[in-house]
Amino acid sequence: MSDTSAHSGGQSGIDGEASPAGRKELWIRLLYMIGYWFLGNIAFSVAIFLAALQFVVVLITGSKNEELRGFSRNLIQYVWECLAFVIFARDEKPFPLGRFPSVTSPE
Repeated sequence: MSDTSAHSGGQSGIDGEASPAGRKELWIRLLYMIGYWFLGNIAFSVAIFLAALQFVVVLITGSKNEELRGFSRNLIQYVWECLAFVIFARDEKPFPLGRFPSVTSPE
């Protein structure tokens, strides 16, 4: 069994060690991950609040508020983008460094 499992991830140099530039980028990504984890949690909490608000609107008026529904769908997409960045499923940074998602197809 070789010792290569200890060096997974990051950029490899000639001897198999992670390069200093790769390690620095990884530490910077960790800071971004913490920030997007925080923003994703706030966005998720806001989405839960909007769900309760939509429930009250439907209870009172009998129909959904389409503007609230559209914004909620975009907000949930943002939560997904934050989570995808944190778990290394995507490398593009979400809003505020990227653009805010816009979900156009209704369900």
